[in-house]
Amino acid sequence: MALGKTVSAVLLDNKTAAASGSTTIGDCTTITTTDYIGLSVRLKLTFNGAATLGAILKAFGSDDDANYDSAGKPYWQEAISWVTGAQDLHLDFPSGPKYMKFLLTNLDTGQSITAIYIYVTPQNA
Repeated sequence: MALGKTVSAVLLDNKTAAASGSTTIGDCTTITTTDYIGLSVRLKLTFNGAATLGAILKAFGSDDDANYDSAGKPYWQEAISWVTGAQDLHLDFPSGPKYMKFLLTNLDTGQSITAIYIYVTPQNA
């Protein structure tokens, strides 16, 4: 069986997470995972040179594309280590609920994270 891939979708487009802040569920475009067996997630962001802490990328799921419990426990999360400047990371993501959205939480208390982009490439059978 051949594995199919579709063109990457942009879920977050040039967002900023303020110091100790996050992007929001509303910032993120929904990915519908109905026919997918997995997702490849690409995260691009820029850490300020004066920052000292990283971030956490979180994924939240929904069965109806209306109720995302972004205050609750995420379906999946990944710690992102702080490194000065622009980062381009590729992460494997397990298949999950029918609808997914992502947000990025900034752990640094003094500096923003800028130029945040999230792309996903769905994999289908």
